[in-house]
Amino acid sequence: MAQHDYIISNQSGAAFRSDLNNGLAAIVSQNSGATQPSTTYAYQWWADTTTGLLKIRNAANSAWITIGTLASANLGLLSTAGGTLTGALLADNAGTAALPAIAFDGDTNTGIFRKGVDQLGLSAGGTERAFVDSNGVTVQAQGDLRLADSDSSNWVALQAPATVASNLTLTAPAADGTGDQSLVTDGTGVLSFASRSRLVVATSLNTTSGTSIDFTSIPSWVKRITVMLLSVSTTGTSGVQIQLGDSGGVETTGYSTSGTAITGVNTCGISSFTSGFVMLGTLATAARSGSLVFTNVATNYWIGTGTIDDAGSAQAGYTQGFKLLSATLDRIRLTTISGTDTFDAGLVNIIYEG
Repeated sequence: MAQHDYIISNQSGAAFRSDLNNGLAAIVSQNSGATQPSTTYAYQWWADTTTGLLKIRNAANSAWITIGTLASANLGLLSTAGGTLTGALLADNAGTAALPAIAFDGDTNTGIFRKGVDQLGLSAGGTERAFVDSNGVTVQAQGDLRLADSDSSNWVALQAPATVASNLTLTAPAADGTGDQSLVTDGTGVLSFASRSRLVVATSLNTTSGTSIDFTSIPSWVKRITVMLLSVSTTGTSGVQIQLGDSGGVETTGYSTSGTAITGVNTCGISSFTSGFVMLGTLATAARSGSLVFTNVATNYWIGTGTIDDAGSAQAGYTQGFKLLSATLDRIRLTTISGTDTFDAGLVNIIYEG
């Protein structure tokens, strides 16, 4: 350790030589010592052996500036080639979107800057694109939130509308819904899963042969079914009926229904049935057109009502009643009452909704 005032006084040869050697020793040891040199100069080095730090005097020769740690490689400084930073990295507090405090060589207008108190701004091309604060992440100026596919060749984007009258928060459900449910809101932005309202038109089927026409694979979410007949006729006079079913098959008993047939201005009477929703008719040539509606009012309870008409013969039929199924409805059947009369003309279709 050596320090010197760097002033060589006029003196005898041996003293001069000793004084000069002391000055040179101070130079090569960076003025090392437990205390600062008694005489200081601007930009003077000092190896502070008390703190283990290398220091340099400032330009005004009024204070010391710490350069690094004496016992550490590279004075404990991070190399331009990279390394591990063990302390806090404090960027320029005055950075902007145009000149972010943390940017990139050759792209100085893209990076990170301090937008405000406790706010972190992200800029690209000199423009603020998003910022982070205690509320979360805000994407600016109707920018996209893009979710890329597995190879990032395409993406799905979420984007705000062009104008928002007031701030809107949508709160996601706490758990997933069940199959065929949709997201709905309670009017305050709280989302939940609920059974969706849908209307599906099935493929119409010709009623030109056989004693029954079935629609199967009706979804479990269905709550309402409309059966539509167009010019349906049979080879007999016993009329037609609608029967409901589940995974166990079409149920042919246990109905509580009644039917009425009207011919001309006369009511032909009201009859009760247990085999289905019966549409009475007495003419083999009847071309029946009309609709019947079935509604699920409680678990596996279905009520039905409907009217069909044969305008050519001034004949109409009405039905109403209910049926308790053994399980969830998944099929519906149009059949002849007798089970032997066959269909010979027309078509039938259904619409189901839930």
